[in-house]
Amino acid sequence: MARRQGAENFESNKKARKQAKKANRTEASRDERETLVIACEDSVSAPLYFNAIFDDLKKNHKIAASSLVIANHNHTDPYGVLQDLLKHPNYQDFNHQWIVIDRDEERTHGGGHILENFNQAITRANSKNIRVAYSNPCFEIWYLLHFEYRNTAMDRDELIGKLVRDIQYKKNELPALNQEQQNTAITNAQNLIDSWKDNQGISRPATDNPSTTVHELVILLNRFKSTSEK
Repeated sequence: MARRQGAENFESNKKARKQAKKANRTEASRDERETLVIACEDSVSAPLYFNAIFDDLKKNHKIAASSLVIANHNHTDPYGVLQDLLKHPNYQDFNHQWIVIDRDEERTHGGGHILENFNQAITRANSKNIRVAYSNPCFEIWYLLHFEYRNTAMDRDELIGKLVRDIQYKKNELPALNQEQQNTAITNAQNLIDSWKDNQGISRPATDNPSTTVHELVILLNRFKSTSEK
């Protein structure tokens, strides 16, 4: 009798192990099917930041190595960034498609781009169901929000100058950021967006300075990580 129970328990445990392995394989396959492609306006700050997240996800086997891609960088204006994404091979096959762009108004000493370029990029991206992570004035506002909440207008030079003074920021180096600071940045970014919305709940990316929706893309990437940990 004891031998029979032992055999039954063994078969039961064996079956449970098989089911667990099957569930793990299914979960892993589901995670690997999550794919994302982004195109960035600048060739340094945003790619540096997102590549660090991508590398961490891949290194810890949270997602397949080919699942997260940054499109080739050929343009430094918002509408051109959208073109970079549209020209990426099979971009439509990715589950998630994003452009990361800056408002970056034209500056008297050169640089920046016209309002129409920014607005056209958002309008056409929306028409193609491509998500937009915009920043006004530029991507560096996302970094600032890790350290403080800022709701008064500034231009690109003022923002970068503040980061250089406050955290010794260098464009070609990723600031030392931890998860708690990221959580703070997400909260600050969402509060900024909410503060700009009118009575109909509409925000205006081109004039809402400062503001950013980079946090929405970061939340998505965090979801990749948390899903694989379940």
